[in-house]
Amino acid sequence: TSDDVTIIDGASNQVVATVAVGEEPCALCYNSTNNKVYSANWWSDDVTVLDGALNQVVATVEVGYEPYALCYNPTNNKVYSANRESNDVTVIDGATNQVVATVEVGEGSWALCYNPLDNKVYSANRWSDDVTVLDGATNQVIATVEVGYWPCALCYNPTNNKVYSANEYSDDVTVLDGASN
Repeated sequence: TSDDVTIIDGASNQVVATVAVGEEPCALCYNSTNNKVYSANWWSDDVTVLDGALNQVVATVEVGYEPYALCYNPTNNKVYSANRESNDVTVIDGATNQVVATVEVGEGSWALCYNPLDNKVYSANRWSDDVTVLDGATNQVIATVEVGYWPCALCYNPTNNKVYSANEYSDDVTVLDGASN
């Protein structure tokens, strides 16, 4: 509720900065290509972009309603924001901090993960009980896969090219093949 991001030095574990962001920040991700950190701000419907070297805000990007999760695509230098209440994913160019696409997904986009082998982004859609698969290059939906009840977390395993969807209310995990969806 303090509407900020605290930056901690990894070597000393000391707080080095506290940076004001939007309202109710709830997710972070790192862009290794441009040394930027992104904060999804749930109540202000935006993503704050921080310079990783200077610990300063460099941009605020308007996204859909209630951004809840973020992920980074290093292949195409894009950041994805799962917007829970607008049922879409906003795609942000990592170099320019501009929105390049807004893609409709299932209901309640809740979690994201990236598959670098196949250049795909996955959106777990909590209220429609499915996972939307996006092409990382074109930002187009290439598949929608039914999973268990209320998918709430995603994870990619590079060893076997599988994506795992944790399904809260069906108490199970759905395994998706990264190549065939």
